[in-house]
Amino acid sequence: MQSTNSKKAFTLIELLVVIAIIAILAALLLPALGRAKIKAQWINCISNQKQHSLGYHMYAEENREFYPTHGDWATVGGRIRTNVLTVPIVHDGKGETTRPLNPYVPNPEAFHCPSDHGDSYWAAESNPSCYASWGNSYLAMWAVDWFGVKHTTANKNYPGQADGIPIKMSEVARSPVNKIIQGDWPWHGSRDPNDVKSIWHNNRGQRGWNMMYGDGHVALFRFPKNYDESSMFTLPISPTNAWW
Repeated sequence: MQSTNSKKAFTLIELLVVIAIIAILAALLLPALGRAKIKAQWINCISNQKQHSLGYHMYAEENREFYPTHGDWATVGGRIRTNVLTVPIVHDGKGETTRPLNPYVPNPEAFHCPSDHGDSYWAAESNPSCYASWGNSYLAMWAVDWFGVKHTTANKNYPGQADGIPIKMSEVARSPVNKIIQGDWPWHGSRDPNDVKSIWHNNRGQRGWNMMYGDGHVALFRFPKNYDESSMFTLPISPTNAWW
């Protein structure tokens, strides 16, 4: 008679089959989980910029329709560094202790894109991320007109001059659906198209960024294929263009 204390156990072949099944399931599930994570980050980024859009609108309503002025590229809103007055850094170098959008978008994390892994143009300065370096993952067109985009915010250090005068709501209203206000930090056409830091939202290997437009919508933006960077700097600006 068989002992009642004998124990059944998996054979080696059965264990290998179970391990193989687990490996197959993992191979099927991990890409789907990765895509879900990327989509969640993309949605979070869109939500951030929609909050910013409301912030810009409220700011302009209280400031004679003018968009904000600030002292450097990063400082329209976001996290203010504790050592801002003693350690000037790129894009946050004017010792600003206030940021004009912060009263309207008070949570600094709303300026943190979850896909932010820095800027290829300022790789060392933006390591590990633009937000960690200067408190803002998003880049408004500040003070200068580049890439066919009329500047929206302006340099507060030059009041009355061209780069010190921000755009007004009435001008944005000429064609708000294609008026670029801001976008993911590395959206400028001067960035390296082959650097992973230039692609935040895994757009199948193509350069593309979440951009916020004058009517408040956020959409994927891409420059034309094979664009000429040198000519892009001086593209004419017109509300009738694809963007302005």
